[in-house]
Amino acid sequence: MLFEEALKLVGDFGVFQWLLILYLVVFVAPMRVIPLFAHIFTLLEPPHWCRQPELEELFNLTREEARELGVPREKDGTWSKCSMYEFNWTALQGLWSPGEQPNETLPPRELLPVVPCQSGWHYDHSVIYPTVVSEVGSKSFEKFVKHLH
Repeated sequence: MLFEEALKLVGDFGVFQWLLILYLVVFVAPMRVIPLFAHIFTLLEPPHWCRQPELEELFNLTREEARELGVPREKDGTWSKCSMYEFNWTALQGLWSPGEQPNETLPPRELLPVVPCQSGWHYDHSVIYPTVVSEVGSKSFEKFVKHLH
């Protein structure tokens, strides 16, 4: 008996085979594709800037106000993601109170030294939802990724 004859005895391409193809196309194939693209949505890096707790706590500033005072701008006009001004903000505590314009008591920003972030980052979740990068911290996540390679 040949293989083709055995297949004819068992049955040709019937309802079971069509149901099997339908199941594979509708249910299995999409589930196999989701893990391939999941990293795109979980590893996005939202807009961020250096966290400066002394600005927020001493002067009761919002994140945006603290960013305006303590984070330099890049050449293209965007906020720096990895640097901040080094300044003794506690020295201003008696000279400046919330509601006043601090620019009058601050030295020109061009004269302030710029240092890397020291207290972590603030992430802007108004544009992008919280991701693994914003929960763990982008620098520690970069160290983790280097170990994977």
